[in-house]
Amino acid sequence: MSERVENILKSMSNEEKIGQIMICGFDGTNPSGNIQKLIRDYHLGNIILFKRNIEDPHQVKKLTSELQRISKIPLTIAVDQEGGIVTRLTDPFTIFPGNMATAATNDPNNAYLTGLVMAKEMRAVGLNWDLAPVVDVNDLPQNPGIGVRSYSDNPRTVARYASEFVRGLHEGHVAACAKHFPGKGHSAKDAHFEMPVVDRDLDDLVRIELYPFKELIRDGIDSIMPSHVYYPALCESENLPATLSNGVMTDLLKNQMNFDGVTVTDDLEMGGITANLEPSEAAWRSLMAGADMLMVCHSFDKQLRTFETLIQMIKFGDIPIERLNDAARRVLTMKENLGLLDGKIVMDSEIGSKENSDIAYGIAKKSVTLVRNMDDLIGKIPNSKVFLIFPKDLALTNVEENAGGMSEIEKLFKEKGKEIESVYVSSKPNEAEIEETVKKVNNFNGIVIIGTLNAHLIEEWKRLVDAVINIKNNDALILSLRNPYDCVMNGVRNSVALYSYSKISQKAFAEMVLSEEKFTGKAPVAL
Repeated sequence: MSERVENILKSMSNEEKIGQIMICGFDGTNPSGNIQKLIRDYHLGNIILFKRNIEDPHQVKKLTSELQRISKIPLTIAVDQEGGIVTRLTDPFTIFPGNMATAATNDPNNAYLTGLVMAKEMRAVGLNWDLAPVVDVNDLPQNPGIGVRSYSDNPRTVARYASEFVRGLHEGHVAACAKHFPGKGHSAKDAHFEMPVVDRDLDDLVRIELYPFKELIRDGIDSIMPSHVYYPALCESENLPATLSNGVMTDLLKNQMNFDGVTVTDDLEMGGITANLEPSEAAWRSLMAGADMLMVCHSFDKQLRTFETLIQMIKFGDIPIERLNDAARRVLTMKENLGLLDGKIVMDSEIGSKENSDIAYGIAKKSVTLVRNMDDLIGKIPNSKVFLIFPKDLALTNVEENAGGMSEIEKLFKEKGKEIESVYVSSKPNEAEIEETVKKVNNFNGIVIIGTLNAHLIEEWKRLVDAVINIKNNDALILSLRNPYDCVMNGVRNSVALYSYSKISQKAFAEMVLSEEKFTGKAPVAL
């Protein structure tokens, strides 16, 4: 640890140190009274922004500058900018198609370019910490919360692409965060609502889940986020999530794997935690287990209660001062590594430039994967009428921002003078919608394209797909906008995987179809 960090630490009160180990969110696009109070009165040292805080680059830069102005020690200001379905910085920032799409290009350099462009655009508006990459190994198709947020079902592929993404972030002077330790790809529940379980034996966890983390620790990853998931092979008591487990956070991650960066919890207001504990209790338990930074994203009263609880517990010796010092030291070291202690708050860079957009669009094009083409349907689309079935709501999980409106595919087809009809259905289509859609398909003479959202997991989508295939059979194309497992459902003869419902991926598909370009993507998961 540097002499500067040690000197700062020595000069701090316990309340100031507690401020350094908390990360909070707030409402609004200006610094709210609540967040100002946390920074001024409680010495809050770290902030997370969500879509609710973001309008455009000018506003974000103004917001981060104002937040930094209030704080005595420069803040880390974090955002979940994974790409794909978890994208907080939207247009005019450069938007990337996400991890699984990137791995489908079969070129790890695309992960590096993604990280580099994201980092430069983040630093241009005063953001310095990306809570990415996701390094969960998605080897369970039924996983509801990860899917395309993962690079692959192969731990080596995940490690290779994640490592390149982190290299790009570092080159752009942004800290990275590998999540969700020790890996929650093999889980069939969503931790935003309840506590999932990954019931693998230790050998499998080491071979699969832990492999990408081990590689990234070797590369010098800045931070790691534990999961609100229970691992019977690792956690010391039943239904204890990794976030609160000394066995996971200290024994495994810090002692055995020699991680010397910052461990930052996921939001302690998530259902995987609050089903059993108040965030304030989860916070001190997590700190004692080995977490260095505690995240409370939403409720001001819960943020205050967490601060007050920690202040009291330190005061009365319930939390050893050495544990607080170690956590604060790690956070200050990360800030030093980012140049924040030298006043490097904003670094000028162009946002959404043609060069950056071309990189993202190139990745999207190279990711499009032809999975099944039994009837050479792709080749027939340019000369056929098209009926498009598309979801009107695109978000399925709490971590996504809802997006919708007219599909880019329909827009582009119309711009090119192509005859296209469409129907937009709910993310879980009801019986009336299915009936109405089937009626329209029955009366349509041409090719039907169905843009699906995890139809392999959602019964309503399955029913809609089955009904359409039943009528159209060899004139129906499944276009999976999310998990590629939709492409290989029973009865599917023609399918393309986009891995992303982003406009850029839709545009890539539409333009490639109309110009009869060959799809070159390769699925990075077993189908």
